[in-house]
Amino acid sequence: MLLTNKQKINYLSSLKKKEKIIKLLLLVLPILVSYLTNLGLKLPLPGCPLLHYVGIPCPGWGLTRSFKAIAQGNLLKAIDFHLFGPILFIIFLTVSFHLIQEIVNNKNISNIYIKIIKNPNYQIIFLLILFGYHGTRLHSLWKTGRLYTSFINSPVIQWILNGHWSLLTGN
Repeated sequence: MLLTNKQKINYLSSLKKKEKIIKLLLLVLPILVSYLTNLGLKLPLPGCPLLHYVGIPCPGWGLTRSFKAIAQGNLLKAIDFHLFGPILFIIFLTVSFHLIQEIVNNKNISNIYIKIIKNPNYQIIFLLILFGYHGTRLHSLWKTGRLYTSFINSPVIQWILNGHWSLLTGN
């Protein structure tokens, strides 16, 4: 049986297979950490460097706690920690299972959800929505005064306020 261009099987090269394994590990890691820490395993998870140094939380602020809440089966708590936590959790699981299929079958598999996830237009829309959501969270922190306090007491701002700004300007 002859295969047409549309039917041609696209086997994975050794390099592509390794790339997919690395992607799989990166996607499974946050899910695995969520479940393991819920079981009592103490892992030294790094905090948000932006929050630590500048006092402003990053757009991913609360995702770790959201993933942990999902691993506990508490969807409402997960949404409370980060609106996009459950959505990202589902995307991570879906893409992980997809990558496992590709690695086991040693070929690229095209599905509609992978086309949507890889589509730059959808990625831009998702990022715009994420940053809009993040902006509302920052605004609520600002209204309570917590954002200003965190920012003004951050190491970078304290370093600048204590006269070290001259190192930045060269004066």
